[in-house]
Amino acid sequence: MITSLPASTTYTPKQALLSVLEFVEHDNLQDVLIAGYDADGCLLVRSSRMDRKDALWLAEKMRDWALNGGLE
Repeated sequence: MITSLPASTTYTPKQALLSVLEFVEHDNLQDVLIAGYDADGCLLVRSSRMDRKDALWLAEKMRDWALNGGLE
């Protein structure tokens, strides 16, 4: 499980996505949940092989990481 993400406040959307592609290329990424805003400020969500329940669980894990560093 990947629990630490690059905590960069200066990444562009492209840089953030490219940084994750390294895990994909080494078959080290099982599922993904992507959330962002488009140019009009509308929420955009994409995921791989997960339903809303699993997406919510992952979002809670991200919340924990944001608040506490997510160390288990």
